[in-house]
Amino acid sequence: MSVLLIFTAVAVGTYLLRISGIVLLSNPEKLPPRLRRALGLVAPTAMGAILVNSLFLDEGQWRSFGAWHLAAAVAIGVALWKRSAGWAMSLGAASFALLLVAGL
Repeated sequence: MSVLLIFTAVAVGTYLLRISGIVLLSNPEKLPPRLRRALGLVAPTAMGAILVNSLFLDEGQWRSFGAWHLAAAVAIGVALWKRSAGWAMSLGAASFALLLVAGL
């Protein structure tokens, strides 16, 4: 099979998958409540997986305790205190930068 045909088939398949989400979710009232609730948890779950991976692993090896963990603790504390993702991310990033400058 030609490489051009393979790329075209993959492109069409990708497009159909992307458009299917828009078509299926165009009217969320048609979805069962359990599915709507599950779809609402996809983004936080993906973000949690990314954060835990970057917090505990460094190129496949366990990350030693340091600035990453302390900045994450600051961000978690601010998130629980202020209930604001913006404040948590801002102060977590600022504390991470300060910890790096301090040599930790």
